[in-house]
Amino acid sequence: MSLIVWDEQSSGRFMDASEYTGFHTQLAKKIIPYLEPGDTLCDIGCGLGRLDFELAPHVAEILAVDISEYAIRTLEKNVALAGISNIHVRQGNAEELEQSFDVILMSLFGLQDTSGILKRCRRRHVRIVGAGRKSGLYPERYRRELKDAVPIVQDEFDSLGIKYSLEMCSFEFGQPLRTKHDAEQFVLTNAPEADSREIADFLNDNMQQTGRDDFPFYLPYQKELGIFVVQM
Repeated sequence: MSLIVWDEQSSGRFMDASEYTGFHTQLAKKIIPYLEPGDTLCDIGCGLGRLDFELAPHVAEILAVDISEYAIRTLEKNVALAGISNIHVRQGNAEELEQSFDVILMSLFGLQDTSGILKRCRRRHVRIVGAGRKSGLYPERYRRELKDAVPIVQDEFDSLGIKYSLEMCSFEFGQPLRTKHDAEQFVLTNAPEADSREIADFLNDNMQQTGRDDFPFYLPYQKELGIFVVQM
């Protein structure tokens, strides 16, 4: 399952943001201590696989799974171009998995059958979720509540009697932009009901000029996360 509707536009913006901010590099540093060189890892809801690229040198094998055909085909192509031999991709639902893994990773994935996931974990389950805030990259009144926020996962784990550790962290994951029109379209994509005045006011209050030629504008966003680790 993927929470983003992946297409050429959304994947391009996502990759721009990942590379510009170093978000996935920083997030991977939090996950690597829980991995061992011989581990098999399954990334459920992998999207474009940015975390998998960072984690691949630290494990034996990664199976990256997502329901989006576009995301999987893009990841498959990028893995081949990079010559990475230990990332394998599969399109499908988490429920279709039959094998077990040393580590199962879910990053900003949404709600899932935790009991079913844990049955396939041999060593650890790592779940990364939002800290409970709404997204901040478009006008306030259009922001949606996170469905996999820390308090929700805590309640779920506690109700199932699952013991876990929780680390809170925060990384910059804003959106770099090439033109003012690009900025307007980005906000409109996330808040399609916003009118032109709302969009202009939001960008005037929040968008920064970077002085860079490639991305002259930037919408900052500090993404707050909770990293749950369940030891099996």
